[in-house]
Amino acid sequence: MEDLEIFPFIKDFTEEEKEKFSSFLQPMSAKKGTIIHYQGDICSNSLLVTKGTVRLYSQPTDFAEELTLYTLNAGEQCLSQITSEVKEIPTIPSAVAETDVEGYMVNKEEMEAFISSIPAYQNYIITLYAKKVAELTTTIQQVKFKNLDERIMDFLRKNEKKTISITHSDLANKLNTSRSVVSRVLKKLEEKKMLSLHRGYIELHH
Repeated sequence: MEDLEIFPFIKDFTEEEKEKFSSFLQPMSAKKGTIIHYQGDICSNSLLVTKGTVRLYSQPTDFAEELTLYTLNAGEQCLSQITSEVKEIPTIPSAVAETDVEGYMVNKEEMEAFISSIPAYQNYIITLYAKKVAELTTTIQQVKFKNLDERIMDFLRKNEKKTISITHSDLANKLNTSRSVVSRVLKKLEEKKMLSLHRGYIELHH
């Protein structure tokens, strides 16, 4: 399982620990758009992502809108599922495959054994929690304090490419707003010559 090398704790495992950890894992894959778990599920396994991106989001009771909380990338484990399976409580967010995803599932008993006995894995989980709290804080700050046109341009420039392949709907989900509002703001930005809109992608003007 060479793809596990993407997880930083693996390099600190002994060969015996690597073999034991690998024996616990169940391979999984999901196509883009697949729901990994729903808000309110009680999970029995947690996902380690080796390829692709998973978006975690929350919805009100009427499911009218989505609030993106953070994303899981390759080399990260789903903290929402960990909390749910260890404490046997419902998950707060839903999780959806933002791209095609590959990885492994690990169950509660095996994961708890490693968390309690392997310092490298303990440190990984604590560091990952800190990272996701920081990402969530950034999301809250952007929603609370930044205008949508600023947030759109910040997001597009972060890709460091002139052409960004993304739909208005996907951009709306990432920025926690509606498609119609995003389309309206994008049109204004296009009128200001800051970008050009095309079917399925956006071109930045530098």
